[in-house]
Amino acid sequence: MSGFDAGLDDDELADFADRINWPEGLDESIFLKDYWQQKPLLIRQAFPDFETPLPADELAGLSLDADASSRIITQDDNGDFFLEHGPFQEDRFTSLNSNNWSLLVTDIEKLLPEFKLYLQPFRFIPDWRIDDLMVSYAPDGASVGAHIDEYDVFLLQASGTRTWHIDSRPDTVHELKKTSELKILANFSSTHTWDLQPGDMLYLPPNMAHHGVAKGDDCMSWSIGFRAPLISDMVNRLAELVSEEIPHQRYTDGLSLLTMPTLPAAHGEINAASVSRFKALWTQAMTMSDAQFAQLLGRWLTEPAQLAPDVVAEDKHTPCVTGDDHPIHVNKSSFSRFAWHTDSNSKAALFVDGHCYQCSLQFASIICEQSNRIELHHEQLNTVDISVLDSLLRNGSLQYD
Repeated sequence: MSGFDAGLDDDELADFADRINWPEGLDESIFLKDYWQQKPLLIRQAFPDFETPLPADELAGLSLDADASSRIITQDDNGDFFLEHGPFQEDRFTSLNSNNWSLLVTDIEKLLPEFKLYLQPFRFIPDWRIDDLMVSYAPDGASVGAHIDEYDVFLLQASGTRTWHIDSRPDTVHELKKTSELKILANFSSTHTWDLQPGDMLYLPPNMAHHGVAKGDDCMSWSIGFRAPLISDMVNRLAELVSEEIPHQRYTDGLSLLTMPTLPAAHGEINAASVSRFKALWTQAMTMSDAQFAQLLGRWLTEPAQLAPDVVAEDKHTPCVTGDDHPIHVNKSSFSRFAWHTDSNSKAALFVDGHCYQCSLQFASIICEQSNRIELHHEQLNTVDISVLDSLLRNGSLQYD
């Protein structure tokens, strides 16, 4: 990283509400029951008096960083949209001589760890479902086109005004523009239109068509997106993980040759007996207990994103337990993913960055409870927990405060 600093001070962090200001008669449980993955919800002043800690010029500065995942989307006079990937050079912004462009930077909370605070209000959804915070800037009249996201998203207006048009008609078939390299809808028609001011927020379930247009020259929007893994990705990755555990052995015919017909099989035929033999071997390899499946799933769901840099452990590693009574303070790496699972009252599997660690249930819950800074006391740790903590520190998933 280039050392970009958003300049958040303790007062700004303390002033941010750690809960959504729900409309009257609505709370987290009702939202999950009646809206989550079902229908949109406009939340006026979800965060009252919200002021963005990341101005547009600093967002542009962040997009120059080689570690930042940034994009510029432009629109030509024919209405076609074009995509550019960063990192950008400063003169790229001076060359944007019209209003038909937008800047988007994803994974803000990974690049600027203090921004994890702004994801805290959304942690009523499990952490492993929260993907990232994306921040976008657009001048007056600019947009990225009408499109569909295949995941849940909260759209928080951070500064300026953005007009959101959505199409909430069920079972609508949307066609894509053939002239655009982006997945822009060709037949978008809105059923609802709202102007969002700073602090207003719009929730959209997956696959709901929407179109946001900047209104004024200081339009910045935050997008809190949620992971929606592809089933095909799950099958592919879990199969890979299973294959790593299978003993190295080759196929044998077993009884399949004995059940072949008396007459020789046709050349090249894969007979029914061989199919049954392969299917039995596949079923045997894929048969596992709930605990075994949970371990594979936890490893997959916490594998680092491609954005994560290679973590190099410090040459000098201080043991995590010093023998005194002072608490241990550690921070989570902004690129690391944490989750846990338990099938007992005292033991848990802690998943961190694609690895599984057996530890106490108390230790796993403490590690995963906080979004960033963690305080541990020696009386909370057994010898197994101490070993796991030491491994996490060595691997760079946790760092001393």
